[in-house]
Amino acid sequence: MSASGEGVVERRDAIPGLPAPTGPFVWTAAWGDLLFVSGLRGIDPATGALAPTDEERAELIFAHLARALEAGGSSLRHVLSTRVYVTEMARHRPIVNAAYERAFGDALPTRTIVEVRALNQGDTIEVEAVAGRIRPSE
Repeated sequence: MSASGEGVVERRDAIPGLPAPTGPFVWTAAWGDLLFVSGLRGIDPATGALAPTDEERAELIFAHLARALEAGGSSLRHVLSTRVYVTEMARHRPIVNAAYERAFGDALPTRTIVEVRALNQGDTIEVEAVAGRIRPSE
C-alpha cells in the first residue's frame, strides 16, 4: 500500500449484478490489502425476490460473492475467511458445502457456519467474507 493510501477506506454500495443493499450498509469495504464483504443472500437482482429454492439461493450467493470480490479488486481464490449463517443446520449445511466446493475448488478459505433463528426477509442462508486484494503482479 502506498503512503498516500494509508488509512483510506474504499466503500461500495452499488455493484453491477447485485441487488441494492436491503439496509443502511455497503456491499464491500476495503482497507489496504483486505476486502470485507457484507452478508450476501440469494436475492435475484432482477426481481428483488429470494430465489425459490435453497440450492438456487446458495448458487446465487456465490455468484454475488464473485461479483462483489471482483468489484473490490479480489477473487474467490483470494478469500481468506467466510462466515455462513443458516436457519436449519441439518438441512442447509450439505447445500452450502456443495456450493462452497464448487465456488472455491481447492482454494478453500476458513469458514464458520452458524445456525441462527432467523434471517432478513425470511431467508435461509447468508454468507459474508474477508478476502485479500489482488496485487498487480498476481
